[in-house]
Amino acid sequence: MNKISVSFLFALALLCLPLINGCQNNLSDEGLSYIASDTLGTLVLDSQHDSIPINSNNFIKYINTSGSKNMFIGKYSNYESKTLLKFSSIDPRFDTTTVLSAKLYLRYNKVFFQDSVGLTSFNIYRLQNSYDFTAVTYDVFNNSDIGTTVLGTYTGTPTDTSVIPITLDNQTVHDWLKHATDTNYTPKNYGIVLVSNSNSTTIKSFYSPNNTDFVPFVLAIVQEPTGGKIDTLNFSTSQFNSINYVPQINSIPGRIIVQNGIAIKDFLKFDISKLPGRVIINQALLELKIDWANTFYMQGIDTRLALRMLTDTATLADDGISYYSLQTDSNTFSIYFKEAAQKWNYGQATNLGLHVKNIYEFSNLDRYVFYGPDYSDVSKRPKFKIRYSIRR
Repeated sequence: MNKISVSFLFALALLCLPLINGCQNNLSDEGLSYIASDTLGTLVLDSQHDSIPINSNNFIKYINTSGSKNMFIGKYSNYESKTLLKFSSIDPRFDTTTVLSAKLYLRYNKVFFQDSVGLTSFNIYRLQNSYDFTAVTYDVFNNSDIGTTVLGTYTGTPTDTSVIPITLDNQTVHDWLKHATDTNYTPKNYGIVLVSNSNSTTIKSFYSPNNTDFVPFVLAIVQEPTGGKIDTLNFSTSQFNSINYVPQINSIPGRIIVQNGIAIKDFLKFDISKLPGRVIINQALLELKIDWANTFYMQGIDTRLALRMLTDTATLADDGISYYSLQTDSNTFSIYFKEAAQKWNYGQATNLGLHVKNIYEFSNLDRYVFYGPDYSDVSKRPKFKIRYSIRR
């Protein structure tokens, strides 16, 4: 084989390296440095070295939490969580019975925000209007739909997963039985609301209907008319939604805040006007440094971030494509977003930036704090790097 053929095959092998390595979006810096030779002519746009500003803006977009394994109830600082809970599949054959006693059973899920030994105290009320539990969020829920009569109450400091019995109002359960037979019966079974009271000092989670080893349930002791047979009824089919609320973002100067359950998000916008038009983007990387001292998260929870490209700043809509983070070290979250950068560069999408959230933002109340673009220590600020090739 002559020298020309060998050189050609070597060059071809270099061009095929991204394919051999798999997803080029996650190609390592070492690999890109190897490829970044005169043969390919790759260039780098670096936000810090090239003095490119990054703009950050926190916002609140309340979310639905009905898919979570956690039912949150309580108050902590200016945070508040209440849970809507509705039991269904109630046997209609017992509508003429008398309810002798009823209890709601819950189990603490050992998830909290933010005080593990704080007091949990809440009351239970009727929900007086119909809601789609799979869609309702804080900003559409009307607190006036919470009844005023206390149906049950709990105060305690749960620390283990023992089952907690809470005595319920007998008449309410009787109404559920009547409504199971006659849907025109009033009051209707819209569900109940578990609302923290003024004694609460923490927010704690109880097992939701989405768990496999335990779900909330109601046991009712009923008696047939005229002193007849006594039965025990078990209501274990239910749906729920936790309504989580904070009146405003508890901001920290020079920080980016991402919080689950509410959710508090951030959108970052990068000025890429220094990037030549219609280039080949080999890699686009964002790095965020986390402030662990102000971060609160439960051990064992997935801490990955998800970035999405904004398509409308008024509605905070995005294109539905997620870019997930990885931790390159204990303090650095790295996210590759090549496809979004390529769309901006080609004019296929307006550069409105990326919004940042946790991958499982519906599941808990974890709060992640990152150093922002105006933090005093420049080395901890967010930065992005775009490697690109000029089309020939």
